[in-house]
Amino acid sequence: MVTGLPLLFIIAGAILFIVVACSRLHWHPFLALLVTALLTGLFVGLPIKDIANIANEGFGNMMTHIGLVVILGTLIGTVLEKTGATLRIANGIVRLFGKDKPVLAITIIGAVVGIPIFCDSGFVILNGLAKPLSLESRKSYTAIVSGLAGGLYITHCFLPPHPGTLAGAANLGLGQNLGVVILTGLLVSFPTTMICWWFASRFLNKPGGLDSFDEVKEEENKYLPALWKSILPIVIPVFFIAGGSLTALLNMPGKMKSILQFFGNPLLALLCGLLLSLLLVRKEESTLFKKWMSEAMVHAGPILILVGAGGVFGNVLKSTPLADFVGQWVKAGSFSPIVFLLIAYAIGCLLKTAQGSTTSAIIIATSILAPIAPVAGFEDPFLLSLLLSATASGAMMVSHTNDAYFWVISQFSGLSMQETYRSFSLVSIVLSLSSLLFILLLALL
Repeated sequence: MVTGLPLLFIIAGAILFIVVACSRLHWHPFLALLVTALLTGLFVGLPIKDIANIANEGFGNMMTHIGLVVILGTLIGTVLEKTGATLRIANGIVRLFGKDKPVLAITIIGAVVGIPIFCDSGFVILNGLAKPLSLESRKSYTAIVSGLAGGLYITHCFLPPHPGTLAGAANLGLGQNLGVVILTGLLVSFPTTMICWWFASRFLNKPGGLDSFDEVKEEENKYLPALWKSILPIVIPVFFIAGGSLTALLNMPGKMKSILQFFGNPLLALLCGLLLSLLLVRKEESTLFKKWMSEAMVHAGPILILVGAGGVFGNVLKSTPLADFVGQWVKAGSFSPIVFLLIAYAIGCLLKTAQGSTTSAIIIATSILAPIAPVAGFEDPFLLSLLLSATASGAMMVSHTNDAYFWVISQFSGLSMQETYRSFSLVSIVLSLSSLLFILLLALL
């Protein structure tokens, strides 16, 4: 099997081919991802008889993780949109923050919601706010989508109870010091969230998409549901998922823990949100409800296909010796604390860019770093938390076609692949570099 620098060149070539195939050759992303995944498996020397099974496993694992979440989230979003609930919520956000700060509002909302739930689930739940918020404020739709996606992404990467952070903390021996992990994560997340708002509003503030929404706005303004009814399908799933996540951090009675874990499962939480969204459907709209559900199912199909294809590519890359190669490279020398943090960042960056999953990148990178950390002088809980944060910072770089979150953003927002590259992929680079800067400043202080 191919190892070392040739492996890195093959992976870099695979990523470049996906970009070229989609943007220049006009291939459908599903075909580009699938063909690239299979060819990559052949070029790196994976057993031919295993490549198809690895591809199927990657698709299946991705569907297990996000398939029903996407479907239920699409159903909720459709009901919120058709009943005017998203416009009602957007009105409330604009009144709270003012018409001149919609990107700040949605970025903060994303960061807060992103603490207890996965960023992809959060985007599925909240994305319906972006278009009406853009309408009400007359601000860039791309900037608002990027602010929401970035805010969710930040706390997903740095804060428990997300599995990447929890598993990474366990790998580094921080299981009994989660308070320090949370504090460090907050110290990094807050300024990075402000950078996300500043960058999205300053550099992605391009007009576009508003004219096509005008007709919808005029129709929906005829009737808007009550604000409390509008937010229930969003708030209750977030509340349930947050409660389920807390069971990993708090000691509580077994029965209470079981109940919270049951309703805290994203599938059950979103199902409750869908049932609550029925409160928004008026009697005269009841005959349209079945039609809305059919439209939502049609919309969910292409999303699932692309997310699954990203899972295929990611799983093929996970089956290569990439992690072993990086581990050997790190073990070859001893470094100062600052340099070691940069090494941790580089490992997270390489693993994320290559195989797509932030969670996997953090877990693999921290397992590589754990036996080396004491040699580099990382034994104090705060220093180890900084090491975990540096790994997570690297694991933000860069969200592209092998990342399920990339496709969730693209397909739910309606942005093309090229537009998502120019917006969220660029945001992920900025967030990765800026969070690294804050981590290094904390280390120096």
